[in-house]
Amino acid sequence: MFNNGLTATLISYGMLIICGFIVITIHGFFTALTSQLLGDDIPKRNGMVTLNPLKHFEPIGFILFVIFGYGWGQPVRTGAYGYKNKKAGAVFTALVPVVIGFVYGLVIMAFYPLAYNITKNAYVSSFLYTLGYKAMAFGIYNLIPVYPLNGHKLLTALLSPNNVMKYNQMEKILQYILVFMILLGLVGRVINIILLPVVNIFALG
Repeated sequence: MFNNGLTATLISYGMLIICGFIVITIHGFFTALTSQLLGDDIPKRNGMVTLNPLKHFEPIGFILFVIFGYGWGQPVRTGAYGYKNKKAGAVFTALVPVVIGFVYGLVIMAFYPLAYNITKNAYVSSFLYTLGYKAMAFGIYNLIPVYPLNGHKLLTALLSPNNVMKYNQMEKILQYILVFMILLGLVGRVINIILLPVVNIFALG
């Protein structure tokens, strides 16, 4: 798509940086907003109900996202005490940002070929493709039940208190395993397999 190899690399990383800020910020915002709407005041008190990307920025997770494709943002602390139904509220808070990420990513992926036909600009279409794919992929990735991903909130909401304690004791080990799988590209390969039919239908069809 681009003639100069160095230019292509710089543009590619520039797109990933911008996409990282957008995807991570939107995910964190909707996690915080959903929890707040359900009666939890912790995200608001911590200033996380915002689209300011600096509030959702976490350096290690962001670097992993840009270089290896998957990482995390600043964890959004939530509490179930304000929910009318604690289990349902925690599940809803975990799932809503995942669904929103997948849906807006799907819309962008479906739109990006049209964007190229309108603008005739390869940079624009490439950016939209990257953003759409990363939004969907980040949603799926966040279902992994490892802190600080939303899958951790989802699993702990469904486990008994005793099992939550046992699970949390393995938190560090699970985090190391997750990072190791990201570095090896295993997370990306699995998610690519899941998303390939979707990409083919909505982007190539």
